[in-house]
Amino acid sequence: MGLISISKSVLKYPDSAMKLFTLFFTSVLLVTCHLSLVTPVSAVTNPLSVPNNKYGIHIISATRDEASEAARLVNTNGDWGYITVLAESGDRNEVKWQEFFSELRRRHLIPLVRLATKPDNGNWKRPYDGEEIAWADFLDRLNWPTKNRFIILYNEPNHGSEWGGFADPEGFAVATKKTIDALRQKSADFFILNAGFDASAPNNPPAYMDQEEFMKRMDTAVPGIFDKFDGWVSHSYPNPGFIGKPNEAGRGTVRTWEWEQQLLNRLGVTKVLPIFITETGWKHSEGVVENKSFPSPEVVASYYKDAFSSAWANSRIVAVTPFLLNYQEPPFDHFSFKVNSQTRLASDASRDYHLPYYVLQDAQKQKGRPLQDESAALTKIGIEKDGFTNYFDATSSGTFASFAYDEPYKLVLTFKNTGQSIWGDGNEMALILFGGGPALEKTRFDLQDKKIEPGQEVTFEVPLLPLKGGAYKMLFNFYSGTAPLMEKDYPFEIEVKAPVFLKISASLKWKKNFAGEYLLSVLGQLRYALSTTQINTVLNNEGKSETLETKYLLPDQQYIFTLEKPYYKPKTISQTIAPGTNEINFGELQPDIRSAILKPIELWKLLPWSN
Repeated sequence: MGLISISKSVLKYPDSAMKLFTLFFTSVLLVTCHLSLVTPVSAVTNPLSVPNNKYGIHIISATRDEASEAARLVNTNGDWGYITVLAESGDRNEVKWQEFFSELRRRHLIPLVRLATKPDNGNWKRPYDGEEIAWADFLDRLNWPTKNRFIILYNEPNHGSEWGGFADPEGFAVATKKTIDALRQKSADFFILNAGFDASAPNNPPAYMDQEEFMKRMDTAVPGIFDKFDGWVSHSYPNPGFIGKPNEAGRGTVRTWEWEQQLLNRLGVTKVLPIFITETGWKHSEGVVENKSFPSPEVVASYYKDAFSSAWANSRIVAVTPFLLNYQEPPFDHFSFKVNSQTRLASDASRDYHLPYYVLQDAQKQKGRPLQDESAALTKIGIEKDGFTNYFDATSSGTFASFAYDEPYKLVLTFKNTGQSIWGDGNEMALILFGGGPALEKTRFDLQDKKIEPGQEVTFEVPLLPLKGGAYKMLFNFYSGTAPLMEKDYPFEIEVKAPVFLKISASLKWKKNFAGEYLLSVLGQLRYALSTTQINTVLNNEGKSETLETKYLLPDQQYIFTLEKPYYKPKTISQTIAPGTNEINFGELQPDIRSAILKPIELWKLLPWSN
């Protein structure tokens, strides 16, 4: 958000525009990329093609607290408003930004992320060679709240302080193209927006350059540079002095965006770019020091109301994010929507915010419905019986299982949210099964009273009725409304067979009589989802058990069996189980002398001469 450069703009040149950004674009088109030999297709969508809430706010920091306050402002009487937020090159912390984006997803806020470098002696550094790759890599690793990933490429480059100390339209145009190419190469979902300009800056190089001159020279250096953007960012401040009237028109007013569209037309840009007014707003009289040369918060509130109903009511405007939600110190305290608790007036004792906040909060807004990628992955599939779950590999060709006849089971399905939306957050989610015949009593299972965020999982248990015989095929998928979230329906097939029975046999080293109590453990054999059970088993003198009924074991599946007896070493074998009776022969168990060394009686029992 370029706070240092903003302060220089305010202090050195009062008519300059503040900092930050917003987002947007329309339809599907081809974008030229020279980063490699690839020319990817742009997949960004026009934010105005779906219900859109244009109300937004500019925030200082990517924190949960700022997101909470912003959501109360822009989403009251509406939904899915916008925020403009700064991302500095020294703050490419993936964990921090993913947590922030996850919070925005919960709060229904759409981020317009403005890129920035690092402050250096009162200026913002120019990007280092290859920084566009670092930005593209970092931003592509994040799970964004919406399908469109709105990126603003730096800030007010016609201020020298924003670009290494001097205004350089040719250098900025080259850097802009490199960044566009890097982002496009990573993902077609990046919705790329220009750096907002200061329309009121004088033509006084190298400190300042007239916006029109700067843009003409950019277009000469990189022909067609403005056609590469998906939307247009405007800093439509009410100048001079940030105290102009909301009904004024032209350059340097709240309608600066209109003048900029005319300028783009003169430069040969024919694309209809959606408008993002990422910086605008009035200075009010309340700050650390009261300044009565600025209008009162009450007057500013009326200005905002008028601007939203007239200057910013145009159907091409996607978002308006006034500067600034909360800043308690100069030079931006007179822009702040939040009241300074240290200088609060008695008349404002009950208010946390100045009147403009409440006026915009109370405004009637649209309930935005931005596009989000929705997808699901089947991560676990199992069959549960008597508390034991048999897990299977979820393969692309589906899953086949043999069941014992006349026994009920549960089909256990676990899905992972691999998209952007929060399942259960106002969207109707359900597991739906098709086919299955008499195996299924119920075919729809809704996600009830749960919210599943991206990366989280949810498990459904589908009752399967007892079957007398035969084979049964079914398909299933996880749905958001009527849209399936897996690429294709998953096939699951059942064949009914005879139930499984076990007969256990074993012997003991140095012993002639193998009778006694043993412990049999059964383990399902999938690395990601283990299920185990234990059975107290009695062997006779010959080391054989009675036939064990094991309804929870499925025919034709492989299990890991472990047989244990006190003071003997456990023995483990793996065996595929067939329908009917299966003999599990552990062979000879070896004495565990070490476990009995301090127990003379037990030790004696292990030795050969104790028979």
